[in-house]
Amino acid sequence: MHILLVALVCFSTLYNTNGYRGPFRRLYPTGKTTILNVNDDPGEPLFLTPLIEQGKFEEAKNLSLVELLPYKQKSYSGYLTVNKEYNSNMFFWFFPAQNGNKPDTPIMLWLQGGPGSSSLFALFTEIGPIYIDANGNIQLRQITWNKNYHLIFIDNPVGTGFSFTENDQGYARSQEDVARDLYSGLTQFFQIYEDYQSNPFYATGESYGGKYVPSITYKIHVENQNPQVKVKINLKGMTIGDGLCDPINQYMYGDFLYQIGLIDQPQKAYFDLQTALMRYAIEQERYLDAFRLFDALLNGDLLNTTSYFYNVTGIKNYFNYLLTNAPEEQAYFVPFITRAERRRQIHVGNISYGSQSETVEKMLLNDMMQSMAWKVAAIANANYSVMIYNGQLDIIIAVPLTMEWVNQLNWIGTNKLRQAHRIVWKVADNDPEIAGYIKTANNDRFFLATIRNAGHMVPYDQPRAMLNLLERFLS
Repeated sequence: MHILLVALVCFSTLYNTNGYRGPFRRLYPTGKTTILNVNDDPGEPLFLTPLIEQGKFEEAKNLSLVELLPYKQKSYSGYLTVNKEYNSNMFFWFFPAQNGNKPDTPIMLWLQGGPGSSSLFALFTEIGPIYIDANGNIQLRQITWNKNYHLIFIDNPVGTGFSFTENDQGYARSQEDVARDLYSGLTQFFQIYEDYQSNPFYATGESYGGKYVPSITYKIHVENQNPQVKVKINLKGMTIGDGLCDPINQYMYGDFLYQIGLIDQPQKAYFDLQTALMRYAIEQERYLDAFRLFDALLNGDLLNTTSYFYNVTGIKNYFNYLLTNAPEEQAYFVPFITRAERRRQIHVGNISYGSQSETVEKMLLNDMMQSMAWKVAAIANANYSVMIYNGQLDIIIAVPLTMEWVNQLNWIGTNKLRQAHRIVWKVADNDPEIAGYIKTANNDRFFLATIRNAGHMVPYDQPRAMLNLLERFLS
């Protein structure tokens, strides 16, 4: 243990955070924003909170309407002020279900990871009703969660995507800060769109959303216990895809990378040493040191150089080990949404897109290696529905790493989940391909799933299988 401490101290003194660009945001395709010209008219940002405070809910709803042909369904967007002192505002975009609103139609909140990655990534590349083609045109997505589910995309935390703050104190430093701002935004949202307040609500997300999703779910659960709560959200559960939830039980890369043939035995020994140092740092609550070790081992941004993983494998894309680079099409939406006419349509005006994302990450550096497993356990113990799923081809949140932290989860169904039969799953019985594998516990309220031929962004890689998995979970 003394050797680990000495190594940790030496490493910490060599490290700095200049040029940082994050563990789960670096490989999200950023795209080039469209530069506005002097004569461009992006309109004005739509701040809905003043209208809410005046009780002008119908006016707020009408003003937030988005018309984005050829998508003919209604959608709504705008800003919700979550901290007046620092002028912190969260951007949302809401898509009511294409098949209409029924009392049992789920309303799904999507939270992207990063930290600092816009939830519009999922809207345009994974689960939303539209996507942008190579020519910058809107196309209708054939497989979308929006057919039968209401979807809310929020740029979270404050400073991400189109969300912004005017004071450094407005940025989240912890998951408590994240949950506080999100909860403020959601309670305002349901005052405007009150027709959806009683619908079953699920928090969903992926990657660093593995922190955000249990944080907001737990926050809603706690607030709902207050009989005086102004807006009671009809919380039913949450889903986490390839999520960072419990770092101390997730960062054991050596065995995984060796077994899939990406590293040899000496390289595995180095991975094992570094992850042992990471675990020790977490145990000592030296979270920033733990993150620095992880970054040098796999990510490589804090050092402004390449990571050890890249040096020994030559692979840049740790989201899918079959791909060297991320697909270019994942970035097509960025120049689209930053054009002047599109800015007018979605009510963001001249607010910059993504300019505060690096600050979002830096403010949450000390949060990176802290665990949210206790919140996941509390949510499961409270009998909410929980689904944890993982793409088979992911590296940064690999399947064995997810299995490990879930197996360590301290909740009432731990033993039953460990002993549960793992079923082979196909989308349709006559499909030639196997979609993946599912284990359930707690009367099917807890799902643990692996999706074959998918990486970090499961809905992008396997949209049909992912939608079928979601339908099974919700049914």
